[in-house]
Amino acid sequence: MTFVNVNPRRRRSHVVNPFFNIFNDVLTNSVGEMEKNLVKSQPAVNVIEGKEDFRLEIAAPGLKKSDFNINVEKDVLTISAKIENEKVEGVKYSRKEFDYNEFNRTFHLPKTIDTTKIEAKFEDGILYLTLAKKEEAKELPARKIEIK
Repeated sequence: MTFVNVNPRRRRSHVVNPFFNIFNDVLTNSVGEMEKNLVKSQPAVNVIEGKEDFRLEIAAPGLKKSDFNINVEKDVLTISAKIENEKVEGVKYSRKEFDYNEFNRTFHLPKTIDTTKIEAKFEDGILYLTLAKKEEAKELPARKIEIK
């Protein structure tokens, strides 16, 4: 699902010049109003299907392994993180577009996933999850059938 930030006050001509959009937002909106207009960020996810498993790659730069909480209950996989951001005194943002205070991604797993064999690792700002397929869901190699 994609979330789109829509501001009905913007005119079509503003789309052509992104710098106008930045300055227009700063001049016409309060910081609180701008924060409300921004789309809340969630990390991007890649889902890769292999013969033996599914692999998820969650982009999470700036986070640490200890920031994540991964749970599986029945056929629902939940990946969440809550980060305590430091408030720096004297810093006033004119625009702030990335800030993972917290996020929650939920995936409904197919019945073909063996939920007891989910593994996770975190490396270079990417959380990797491996979701093993059940034996009956794996592709069987082609074989010749003998006629009796």
